[in-house]
Amino acid sequence: MTHGMAIKEIPSSVRRQRAFSKNCVIMSVIGMTVSSFVLFVVFWCTSIYQNTILSTLTVTTDSAMYELFRRPPIRAVYRIRIFNYTNVEDFESGKSKKLRVEEAGPYIYRETVTRVNQVFHPNGSLSFQEERSFEWEGGSPDTETIIVPNVPLFATMAFLRDLNFVAQLAITGVLSTFQTKTFIPLTAGGFLWGYDDRIFDLAKKFSWQENLPFDKFGLLAYKTNVSKDVITIHTGANDLRKLAMIERINGATSRHAWNDKKCDAIHGTEGFMFPAGTFDTLYNASVDVYSIDMCRTISLYSQGSGSSFGMPTRTFKPSPHVFTATVDKDYCYCPETIPGVKASRKCPPAGIFNGSACNFNMPLLGSFPHYFAGDKSLLKNIEGLNPQAELHESVLELHPRLGVLVGGQTRIQMNVEARRAIGVPYLGNLDDGQILPLIWIEVAVDDIPEPLLGMLKHAVFTANFIEGACQWGSVFGMVFSLCFLAYLLQTEHKKRLATLKRNSSGQNQLLEHSDNGNV
Repeated sequence: MTHGMAIKEIPSSVRRQRAFSKNCVIMSVIGMTVSSFVLFVVFWCTSIYQNTILSTLTVTTDSAMYELFRRPPIRAVYRIRIFNYTNVEDFESGKSKKLRVEEAGPYIYRETVTRVNQVFHPNGSLSFQEERSFEWEGGSPDTETIIVPNVPLFATMAFLRDLNFVAQLAITGVLSTFQTKTFIPLTAGGFLWGYDDRIFDLAKKFSWQENLPFDKFGLLAYKTNVSKDVITIHTGANDLRKLAMIERINGATSRHAWNDKKCDAIHGTEGFMFPAGTFDTLYNASVDVYSIDMCRTISLYSQGSGSSFGMPTRTFKPSPHVFTATVDKDYCYCPETIPGVKASRKCPPAGIFNGSACNFNMPLLGSFPHYFAGDKSLLKNIEGLNPQAELHESVLELHPRLGVLVGGQTRIQMNVEARRAIGVPYLGNLDDGQILPLIWIEVAVDDIPEPLLGMLKHAVFTANFIEGACQWGSVFGMVFSLCFLAYLLQTEHKKRLATLKRNSSGQNQLLEHSDNGNV
């Protein structure tokens, strides 16, 4: 008779099934660990996810972005205010020492942009021209009459001052037959988009300046129809870091307006899209806009976060001193009084940008509305101006992931400078160099149509959810799988110890039984 209990042996098929199940669990846990680690690296240590989203913005003939680029569904609204001069007679007669202005408007127009004549290049760039049209939405520009400076006359005076006496005398004689006045009454719409002017007609006939691309003179006439400028931008196909950056204008990589390599360089985007990687950090970041109308780059600086149309945004503003050029700052934007002589540069007052070199050499100057952040002397000879930051500064709201413009306002003022010619009896009581405000424009994004708005929101909220889920899911997955793997290993270790203990106990019983039998 044997002592102790007999050990029941587990069938081999059951042992194989258990071993297979155990191995499957272990392999699954290892797979989960590896997958979690890969997700961790992708979402925490690389830009693969962000670049995948940005790649949808690349423009190719067969991409979804192509039609949005060709005819943008976001149509900017232009709110234009004209400075109406209300005391011209008193000023010209000497009764008033200062001119007085009142804002007329706003005159509201909706812009439509179509990009035409597109040519794709092998290096991943795209050339095109822009065709613009404006649809009236508010105000009474065709019936309201305003008194404004005679801009063609101011341009003629600026042209005359550089001519010899004989030429000045001849042109003055022609102007005398026109009975030209320094300030003239016009309809608001005519002043903006074009009106008949004999001086302008004469200038076109004799080609005093460059070939003007419009038939009637108006401050914004140059913006209508197909632009003469051919713009080449990076599509992002070869390098997302250059997405939407302007590469060339009219085939050239620099302009020839300032006689300076730095200021003539073309750098920035058109302003509707930016490489998102340029502002990965919330603060201390900047984006660059290249203004073709001004022939210069304008930098905008991060102001933190904002919101637009229910989306979180990144807020950017230009420096209040962006239009201020001095000997120590942006000196190359100060025009040369003697062409080709850099030492002859003369800077305008603080807050004024002299863009004559970029605008048919007309005496048109840029500034913020009401000379916001400008030199106090600009307000000395004009009554009725009241600069305020909340009304007159510019701000852009950019999509935090895509870098596209989704809100904000760009505000700019056009001014004219009185440049008197010695011996020419025009411009009345205006001082030489006196700057007069003409109009100021607010360009804003006030509507984003569906389904584009929904797509933009998905690119924020859904993309953020997926990214957050994958980021923290990868962390949880690694922690969970590693802990579970450790648990399995510990359990297996305990089972082996228990098996060894049972085997040792069985052997001891057999030895004890053998010893008893021999006695």
